[in-house]
Amino acid sequence: MRGGIDYDLDFLETPEISGEYQAAGKQGKGWKIAQWVSIGLAACVVLTSLTAYGFYYKFLAGNIEQLKDTGNLKDEKRPEKLNSSVNILVLGSDTRGGKNGKYGSSVEGERSDTAILLHLSAGGEKAVAVSFPRDSWVPIPECKDKDGGTVGARTDKINSAFAYAGPYCTWATIESLTQIRVDHFVKVDFTGFRDIVNAIGGVEICSPKAFTDPKAQLVIPKAGRQVINGKQALGWVRTRYQLGDGTDLGRIKRQQQFMSSIVQKVTKGGILTDPIKLPKFINAATKSLKTDEGFNSTEILDLANKVKGINPKSIRFVTVPWRYATEAERASNPALAGVVFWQDAKAQELFDAIRRDNHIAKQPKSGKPKTQPADQEDDGVTTEPVAAAKPVKPADITVKVYNGTNRQGLAGRAVTDLGAKKYQASLGATGTYKNGTLAQTVIAYGTGGEAAAAQLAKLLPDTTPQLDATLPAGEVHLYLGADYTGLGSAPASIPKVDDEVKASDNICKGNTA
Repeated sequence: MRGGIDYDLDFLETPEISGEYQAAGKQGKGWKIAQWVSIGLAACVVLTSLTAYGFYYKFLAGNIEQLKDTGNLKDEKRPEKLNSSVNILVLGSDTRGGKNGKYGSSVEGERSDTAILLHLSAGGEKAVAVSFPRDSWVPIPECKDKDGGTVGARTDKINSAFAYAGPYCTWATIESLTQIRVDHFVKVDFTGFRDIVNAIGGVEICSPKAFTDPKAQLVIPKAGRQVINGKQALGWVRTRYQLGDGTDLGRIKRQQQFMSSIVQKVTKGGILTDPIKLPKFINAATKSLKTDEGFNSTEILDLANKVKGINPKSIRFVTVPWRYATEAERASNPALAGVVFWQDAKAQELFDAIRRDNHIAKQPKSGKPKTQPADQEDDGVTTEPVAAAKPVKPADITVKVYNGTNRQGLAGRAVTDLGAKKYQASLGATGTYKNGTLAQTVIAYGTGGEAAAAQLAKLLPDTTPQLDATLPAGEVHLYLGADYTGLGSAPASIPKVDDEVKASDNICKGNTA
């Protein structure tokens, strides 16, 4: 049961890519690929922990291959970056080229069955890895393939973005769906994953039973805790019919537990201080990676220094809230058999919290407001700090609200929300303020309105009130910017997601056959 709906799972034995892609002759027989959650994120999390060791810089400088964009990232269509957090798109490649041929050379082309967005908080103290199921049925924008050809916009399985037009198309797709600005991507293949696991001396798993899976080339000799090597790990993350319900989505939690085990091995297993394992691991990790043009070794080192002290308890693995297509939806459109839809409200709540980075900004000591946009410099707003004043009751505060974005109805909703909190709120204008280009929310007040503005600021802790001598005495104006997501005592926290896993969790927790 998912979302209160019982599902007959017989329809879930479906193609990995849409039927159109198969018809194009690019889907061969061979190894069906599991969700590559474990591959990419393990490499990325571990890499960011290890690369802080500057004397191994030479490995980074020569090992990482950078891939060029063919024109899929268009600045005018990309979300604005709201803070200094870092978002890395992690992709696992199933290419059978080169050394990967031993895993099924009859499969042509290259796919990425799962994309993960790794969010590293601005302070480097938290990380959230969001998995996007490969069968998510979503709008995909027009993209350019590696030869410069155009792949039209459509609604399709999310993994088809990579299959048709590569990692930059997946990047553009994720940004368009989440409105989260992605900073970089990393891509890892089969042999890279195997070598990473071997380089750290294997990874501990917890199996609910002993079993053999010929399709996954995997033998698990006993139930319970045990250490597996790189080749076994490839089988463990892709085995489908021996564990769980046999669906692709059924493997996610087990794979997330595998990621947790890798993080625990690296952070607690002495890898960081082992003079033999450490360089081997860095070499294996960096050789397995391909990145975007901007993600160079210097930037990776800077990022590593930022997150090197992160606690496994602060690393979360979650999946976008989802549901299967219902029987009625499948009956109306046979193409929806086996696909999943995102639960929009829950998914958007998750994306919004990540976009805002779930933190409270520190107030500037100088008294200069952080949120004053450049385009307000001629509006009479000063940079004087708010004077200390006695608290004012919300019922005694009059606020005029302006919409500085192109999101229709935003100011009206803010007026309603303020009214529910007893403020005397009204629309300051019916049109958009600053042509809808305001990036950051601003609270401005006229002479004598310091206390009222300070009270309102408690609902918007990222905003510092500013004196505007052009406003009537005592009046408070609220200009809503692109960063506005609602009122509260703090920015929305990243919500708890069903079946999420923390890197510190017991790997045997919830393990079932």
